[in-house]
Amino acid sequence: MARKYPRFLLSNPSNTKSSGPFIIHTLAPQFIVKPEFDEKRNLYDSVLIDVWSQDYDSAEVYEAMKEIPQWFKHSGRFQSNHEDDLLLVEIEKLDFLLDYETHLTVDQARKLIRLLFPTKSKSIYELSSSYGLKHLFEKVSRRIIGRHGASKYCGNDTAIEAFEKEGFQWQQTGPNRCMNISAKELKRANRLFNNYHQ
Repeated sequence: MARKYPRFLLSNPSNTKSSGPFIIHTLAPQFIVKPEFDEKRNLYDSVLIDVWSQDYDSAEVYEAMKEIPQWFKHSGRFQSNHEDDLLLVEIEKLDFLLDYETHLTVDQARKLIRLLFPTKSKSIYELSSSYGLKHLFEKVSRRIIGRHGASKYCGNDTAIEAFEKEGFQWQQTGPNRCMNISAKELKRANRLFNNYHQ
């Protein structure tokens, strides 16, 4: 898909008055925009900053700008150095998330854990249990599948075993377990994947 949009370039310079990133349209009409993202790192708009081509057609510029969200989703995100984009790129590489007809396995859940929760806290995080985390894994798959309502099922026991095999400490709370996950990493995961709609 990246080859379909070779004329766009994501730039994140450190020596500009306003912070990046910026997206440059490298072919005529040449222009630069400032992308705008929602909290889930979806690019929803672009603000035109400048057009370098002389005698350009405004309609042509705005027509090209309409392609930017699709370009970013399929190509631009892979050029980004934003920490959320880096995580989303790695999550999107997990092809097993697309298969919503089979349940998440322990090994698959472990791969998600390594990406979503790379840090083990010193104390048990008691505000979220394995039951909530198994739902989080399902929501991650929902974003990747991109089909309304479809998600890959994860069992509570699968989540528990996966966290145990990844070496997390735990505390039993009825049929569920709380683990020493990072509150910051959980908040980030919930922001990116909770209540996600295509």
